Amino acid sequence: MRQHGGLAWLVLLLAICTSIGCKPGTEREESERKKPKDPAVVTRTPEGDPLIRMGQAAQSLIGIELASVTPSSFQPQLIAYGHLEEDPSRSFIVRAPVAGTMQIPAGGTWPSVGQTLAPGQEVGLIAPRIAPAERIALTTQLTGAQSEGDSAAAAVEAAVAAFERARILNADGKNVSDRVLEEARARLGAERARLDSARTTVRNLENSLRTSGPAASRLTAETGGTVMEMMARPGESVEAGLPLLRISRLERLVARVDLPVGQNLPSTAMLAHVVPAGHESEVILADRIAASSVLDPKSPGESFLFQLREGRFGLRPGLAVTAYLPLPGASRKGFTISTAAVVRLSGSAYVYVRTAADLFVRRDVKIQSAVATGYFVTGRLAVGDRIVITGAQTLLSEEFKPESVKEE
Repeated sequence: MRQHGGLAWLVLLLAICTSIGCKPGTEREESERKKPKDPAVVTRTPEGDPLIRMGQAAQSLIGIELASVTPSSFQPQLIAYGHLEEDPSRSFIVRAPVAGTMQIPAGGTWPSVGQTLAPGQEVGLIAPRIAPAERIALTTQLTGAQSEGDSAAAAVEAAVAAFERARILNADGKNVSDRVLEEARARLGAERARLDSARTTVRNLENSLRTSGPAASRLTAETGGTVMEMMARPGESVEAGLPLLRISRLERLVARVDLPVGQNLPSTAMLAHVVPAGHESEVILADRIAASSVLDPKSPGESFLFQLREGRFGLRPGLAVTAYLPLPGASRKGFTISTAAVVRLSGSAYVYVRTAADLFVRRDVKIQSAVATGYFVTGRLAVGDRIVITGAQTLLSEEFKPESVKEE
């Protein structure tokens, strides 16, 4: 009986230990070991700004990164949005010189959209269908093409004279504005492209009329460039003068930007800082050409064309852009900061400034404008201040974390 009583007491003791957690390595002990040794503590500065004390271990855990504020001046500017377009003076359309059937050249392939063609590269053949009536039609077309060539040649001479006059006057004390000079240059390029197209058409028509049999006419990319559009494919029957390919040189593009409704761009605003979508770290200078002559029904604001000064890999027509247009007026003093440094609370903007190795104070700033590298702000910042550029949102969460959560 005495042995049975001792055994019962032993079973009871084990049950009590199991219920209260007497065993080593329990979940409670594990939780205590994982409890942070330096939880964030929130207080206030004498000025009333929130002050967060956070140890180095916790800072490393959330990946705090700092940067010094950059003092800068801000020129008033207008922000507009738009997209990239081809430069009309750098585009070329390959047309069918004669009526016939499209063919692929021996050992070659028909071009595809996005393919780059070398100047003078053969892209296809047209097997003509020559008949007496068609020969008369070709002669008529040749006469019209020759007339078009003469008209284009005269237009080129006039455009050259206008460009030279504008260039001389522009160089002589800006008697002619840069905008007028750029318009004259663009007009000259367009007229030369028209003349080249007319001469090519005349040459192909003359070759077709000289042949006694149905010799195939070669199709060549006279200027070279990137294939932007295909309007016909091999095996199709085409008529003379029908567009077949549209080729464009994309080393220089044009940005079409749409002003917000009610905004006007002064005539003195001739420069834009263009930031293509997906290339936010790249700012490209662009020169104003002219106001767009084509109204976009989707954008009721006024549109302007800016020619990029340089090309970049990956830039293509249709790519969205943001244009920062400097406006005349006195500049303001402030600071340029990263967009990631700004946190928002109750409609206001703040940044976290590190005042000691483990102290961060939240200060309010006023965002005056977005700039290409972030925000231009004013507020209670000073040269040499180190602000949080990675982890600012986490600090804001720590600041408003309930005490009960911090102690868990």
